[in-house]
Amino acid sequence: MTTTTKPAMKPAHANAQLPDHSFGRTVGEVVANYRMLGWRVNVTEQGVLLPLGPTTTALVMPARIGSAVLAELRARMLAGPTLVIPSPQENWLFLAELVALLPAQLRSPSQIRFVRSPHSILLPPTMTPYGRVRWANAPSFSRHWLPPFTAVLAVARQVASNSR
Repeated sequence: MTTTTKPAMKPAHANAQLPDHSFGRTVGEVVANYRMLGWRVNVTEQGVLLPLGPTTTALVMPARIGSAVLAELRARMLAGPTLVIPSPQENWLFLAELVALLPAQLRSPSQIRFVRSPHSILLPPTMTPYGRVRWANAPSFSRHWLPPFTAVLAVARQVASNSR
């Protein structure tokens, strides 16, 4: 006699990634998903905003550097939420966790900018004059942590120095 057992069912949202577009979704549903991740988002006339806090920062860089940084972070299993911000020269924004105080004169390549509290960042499905903000690497309900700022910066420095 053979018996079979069914694998335990995971909730439908356990491995689901948030959409990188809002087709068929309301802003309210998208905001609810962000809040399920523990993100305190706001909806304003500018769009859906994530205020950066004392332990959250972002690194912004040109798309050509950002795509290589994301590939390297994925290879190291450190890829966190990454946004594509449309502009005349598209930028990528990497969310990261501050695990230590930043030195007052932190050195980084000129192409890489830091965004920190009290600033906010745009989240999908916000529309800009140049197009919709979208995810290059979306958060998911099973993997919504942020990588350490120092790891993202180290990879960005390496990629930027190799691209000169």
